[in-house]
Amino acid sequence: MVFAVLFIVRRLRGAAPRQAMQGAYNASAGQQAQQQPMWRESLAPAPAAAAAPAAATLPKAGEDGNWFIPGDFDTPRFLQQAKEQFVRIQAIWDSGSVDNLRDLLTDDLIAELKPQLEARGNEANKTEVVLLNAELLGIETVSDGHLASVRFSGMLRENPGAEAFRFEEVWNLFKPTSGGWLLAGIQQIPVEHAS
Repeated sequence: MVFAVLFIVRRLRGAAPRQAMQGAYNASAGQQAQQQPMWRESLAPAPAAAAAPAAATLPKAGEDGNWFIPGDFDTPRFLQQAKEQFVRIQAIWDSGSVDNLRDLLTDDLIAELKPQLEARGNEANKTEVVLLNAELLGIETVSDGHLASVRFSGMLRENPGAEAFRFEEVWNLFKPTSGGWLLAGIQQIPVEHAS
């Protein structure tokens, strides 16, 4: 399953170098652990069928010879930047600005998400990030950059005054050899499989 995931990520990397999330370590990015990137847009958690079959069995760092976290990698700084990028991307998503997403997402992911934004139209969307945790699952070096997977969990509120709901998802990031980290895919983990 890991090899199928890596194949999909490699297909999603088709983006030019950009400024997103520079630093932490000049070598890392994300494993694509699903076939169809998704974005949460409702109070209901993603149905189990929407997640990849391996959602609950992602490799831990060191389990796969390709995935690791380098000893000199500044994990706390990387995760802080990942959290900031999560909040920023969510705000841009809420605004519906495809142009602003281009600085933070791969071209292939934008192509996947653009129809969702167009279908939403001018409908207001405001997501409050109530609680956000991040865990670096691993990094892989590939021929033209790096892949990293970050598991985000926490609480979100998508309507003012509504009750916050729990979420857990893995963001798969790609960092070209020259450029910053770009979001390449999102794997929503069903509540029944969440940690």
